[in-house]
Amino acid sequence: MWHNVRRACGIYPEKCISCLRKNGQEVRNISDMVDVLAEAFASICSASNYTELFLTHKNRTERIKMRFQTTKHLSYNTDLTIFELHTALSVLKHTSPGPDEVTYCMLQHLSEHSLLNILYMFNRIWKEHVFPDCWKHAFIIPVPKPGKDPQDPLNYRPIALTNCMCKLFERIVNVRLVHILEKNEYISPFQSGIRKSRSTIDNLISLVNIIAFLKQNHLLSIFFDIYKAYDRTW
Repeated sequence: MWHNVRRACGIYPEKCISCLRKNGQEVRNISDMVDVLAEAFASICSASNYTELFLTHKNRTERIKMRFQTTKHLSYNTDLTIFELHTALSVLKHTSPGPDEVTYCMLQHLSEHSLLNILYMFNRIWKEHVFPDCWKHAFIIPVPKPGKDPQDPLNYRPIALTNCMCKLFERIVNVRLVHILEKNEYISPFQSGIRKSRSTIDNLISLVNIIAFLKQNHLLSIFFDIYKAYDRTW
């Protein structure tokens, strides 16, 4: 009961990391622990985790200059609208702010004139293809993985707190991209995760239904759990 009361009041216990291990040695100094975690997070995304064949493909592909300009009139390339901005603001959850400390609550209480100024800035970014440098920085919160050794720096998930203004812009763009992907059926119908009105439970229900209709016949199922797949996505 008290757990629910604290959650309702927004009271959460502080969980501090008291000790980490590096090369068998204990690290207790806060500054040193920060460095240990940073090294661990960087190692997960290191190029050393990829094969030579993939690195060759990656380097070749990244040297190709992207062409943003087109003579075609595409709906997803038009200016962002005040309606899209209002819609994005209306569905925001009050998550923690990034390095600029601007919260979603602040943005939701801005005047219409201020929102138009933000929209003007968003459209300049959208048309000029220049991403603000300050949006490339984030606070990294290490969250321990349940049931894992808390002294192992690799047993923490890095949660990035980027600026809310950046996330607001990304939300507007994401809605456009998802609409195109869904409309043109670019996403596999068998994918349920990270899709609106879908859930990974849908796949489990489909599997249960298949098993139920087999009537004692055998069913072969293959499950993949790719090691650190999200961390290595390119």
